[in-house]
Amino acid sequence: MPYDHLDLLKPAPFSVLLADAQPLMRLGVAALVDAQADMHVVAQAASLNELQALRAHHRPDVVCLDIALLDPRPAEHLAALRHGETASRVVVLTQRAGEEDIYRAVCAGADAYLFKDSPAEQLLQGLRTAHAGGRYMPPAVAARLAARLHGGVLSQREMQVLEQVAAGHSNKRIGLAFGISDGTVKSHTKRIFHKLGATSRTGAVAIAVQRGLIAL
Repeated sequence: MPYDHLDLLKPAPFSVLLADAQPLMRLGVAALVDAQADMHVVAQAASLNELQALRAHHRPDVVCLDIALLDPRPAEHLAALRHGETASRVVVLTQRAGEEDIYRAVCAGADAYLFKDSPAEQLLQGLRTAHAGGRYMPPAVAARLAARLHGGVLSQREMQVLEQVAAGHSNKRIGLAFGISDGTVKSHTKRIFHKLGATSRTGAVAIAVQRGLIAL
């Protein structure tokens, strides 16, 4: 067969490392990626340890992962993937839809963030955009990030009080835990309600969980 010299002009497919604890999810994404002419899967990881080892070995152009795999310090591990000598572009494909989850991932360096129920075309666009050095977020993700950026941001102390409220602790117990008065706890609680748009403790906790601020 004659050698087609035009093949020399074609860029090599970029490499993708998949990381997800769910085997069927990895299988489906791998089939989608490998069906494309401009990308291919070099390895699959089912745990954080596997991800770190395979990334060091293969040095993929793009890592496509479920951020849940990086618990309990997802932002720290994501930043490590994104920077350093073996830095890779990072595409997050996850079920975590909280505003805070998205915000923290983007701040840590995620190049794309998609939900697992996203259309295949969006995932492919996210992979290609990330590889090209851009940032990609579909409309649903962008809207939640915008809500986080324009919403009230809780201070460190307010977050601590909110976690205590979520645990069902009284103002008195919260005050004793932090060495502050009941009145100060009430002031923190009022500010939390205002920033979250809540009118009760239960409502504040529900909104915080929905936004990804806390997990129950």
